[in-house]
Amino acid sequence: MHEVIGACPLDCPDGCSWVVTVDAGKAVKLRGNPDHPFTDGGLCKKVNPWLDYAADPFRILHPLKRVGPKGAGEFERVTWEHALSDIAARLIEVRDRCGGEAIWPFTGTGNVGFIQGAGLPAGVRLMNLLGASQHSISICSVSGHVGLSYSQGPANGMDPEQIVHAGVIMLWGANVLVTNQHLWPFIEKARANNSIIISVDPVGTRTAQRSDHHLQLRPGTDGALALALCRLVRDRGGQDEQWLQHNTEGWEEFSELLNHWPAERGAKVCGLAVEQLHTVADLIVSSRRPLAIKLGQGMQRHAHGGQAARSVSCLTGMLGSYQHRGGGLVYSTSPAYATNHEAAAMRTLAPGPTRRFAMTNLVDVLENADPPVEAIIISGANPVVSNPDSTGVQRALARNDLLTVAIELFPTPTTAFADYILPSSMQHEQHEMNDSFSHYYLHWNEKAVEPAGEALSHTEIYRRLAIALTRHDSAFADPALQATEEDYARALMETDEFRSAGLTFDALRKTGWLRLPEPPPIRTFTFASDRAERDGLSRLPEWRGLKEPTDGTGGYELVANGSDWHINTVFSQTAKTLDRTNEPPVIISSSDAARDRLASGQRVSVGNNRGSFTAQLIVDDVIARAGVASISKGWGPQLVNATVREEDSDTGNGAVFHDNLVWITSAPTSTENHEPA
Repeated sequence: MHEVIGACPLDCPDGCSWVVTVDAGKAVKLRGNPDHPFTDGGLCKKVNPWLDYAADPFRILHPLKRVGPKGAGEFERVTWEHALSDIAARLIEVRDRCGGEAIWPFTGTGNVGFIQGAGLPAGVRLMNLLGASQHSISICSVSGHVGLSYSQGPANGMDPEQIVHAGVIMLWGANVLVTNQHLWPFIEKARANNSIIISVDPVGTRTAQRSDHHLQLRPGTDGALALALCRLVRDRGGQDEQWLQHNTEGWEEFSELLNHWPAERGAKVCGLAVEQLHTVADLIVSSRRPLAIKLGQGMQRHAHGGQAARSVSCLTGMLGSYQHRGGGLVYSTSPAYATNHEAAAMRTLAPGPTRRFAMTNLVDVLENADPPVEAIIISGANPVVSNPDSTGVQRALARNDLLTVAIELFPTPTTAFADYILPSSMQHEQHEMNDSFSHYYLHWNEKAVEPAGEALSHTEIYRRLAIALTRHDSAFADPALQATEEDYARALMETDEFRSAGLTFDALRKTGWLRLPEPPPIRTFTFASDRAERDGLSRLPEWRGLKEPTDGTGGYELVANGSDWHINTVFSQTAKTLDRTNEPPVIISSSDAARDRLASGQRVSVGNNRGSFTAQLIVDDVIARAGVASISKGWGPQLVNATVREEDSDTGNGAVFHDNLVWITSAPTSTENHEPA
């Protein structure tokens, strides 16, 4: 019996280090690494059943070929040789007939690792040689990153572990207890030192209920709240004049903008009591220690999400919070992981420049791209459930002339449309390198056991696919396409930053994790951005009205939160998850329930002119505010995103999941079905 150090690969800020116990070649236990400063020995309840998921009866263990119509989910088992030979022949046929750009490698965040996951240099190398279209993972956080780039610059404006030194902590759209739970002990340590915790969230989440104050604003009004709070702080003289004079640009213009944002206007737009805004401003100004803002991703999934993130950062910008230990705004620590993706991915293999598609535009791309997309390779993604416009995604994937290959762990609503499903290894069955977006520890995941069944790692799948392609084109015999996981890891770490810090792959592999150097603090802040103006945005942060406001006819603004049981759609289709969850619960206020003659516990239909789904109704005035319905995201057969339109946000092709007006009505009861779709 021995132990192997690894890391959780899932799309979660915490990026946990774990320890796998192996007995006679079988993984028998998985636990959080007690020696890791951030993980501190604990994993979340989503990941604790990991080994149960690995043995789940629904797991795909062999290559499968479609034998029925697309969408029916009818497959037969085939050999790897058969699957890869046919896929290779069809990819070459598409390339030769339409050009390589007719192939789209569609990668999601089911695994956010650098080698097997979202980075996937093995797949990128091969796709570059094919001349395939490039892919942008725009579904999660891009709007916030771009918005913040106009103000504070990088999204890591504070080390999350330093939050213990803050005087006021604002958890803005961040349900830390559910989606970032390893940050919570640091927050509690700050609270023990008399820090004030303020939650800004349209939903009364567990985190909001544990905070000292909760601003339960209307969805999509974050920018308005930020501007009104900035006005109140300025009127109280809370700004740092020395910092503003020497370290910022455009303060005078921004201060003039604030004259149009009195507390009364902000409160009205946000649906809050004006006294709440005054209370928060007083707490910020009176604190002798800095303001820390943890910005979550949900608040930027609106039409104007980038501008909202930019506006929120102006609070720490005017206070000069970045100068002080524990102060500043952190959205993601990912910019600190300055890996050499270019060396790993080898863009030089491409025959020339190629077009780039945003994953959030899947329907538009598959239906309107010119030249058309003829083949799509989906890995680490479940777009039928996760993408906007689920109905449109199904329609687009139903094209009989589209070659669709899915690399997956479990049957999903997306794999039902695949021509081939290729079984993937799980994290404890492969080598991987992982980062985090809530700490500064780089992880190496050592392979603990062999993959179950005939499952293969993504890197091995692409190595074998390259060999199959060589039968049609000798260019695919390039040794770069047979690189090992260690080769990729060493290439990724070949940077000046890693070298100057003395961080090597050998040291990483030996310990399982390494602390990155402390990033430099934010030294300049921009309130009025010429670059934003050149990019078609306003020079100053602004708030615009909601795209789909309630109109007095009984509509609900639907907000989809992170789930307690699965991360996005990962593991939502396992037998274990389906046994404890069926239809998603949708939560509304008692006043809305009374108005619409609805009762807690009944089955309801939730929808709009784009689509609908069924849910179990919960009436809860602690969680729900009037006019807002909340639900957890990532449910399989119940396609919550059927109600969401495919439209870009203001920055970075982000999705607008939360600009979504729906109706809720009674629905007939139905027999439960736990079979995966």
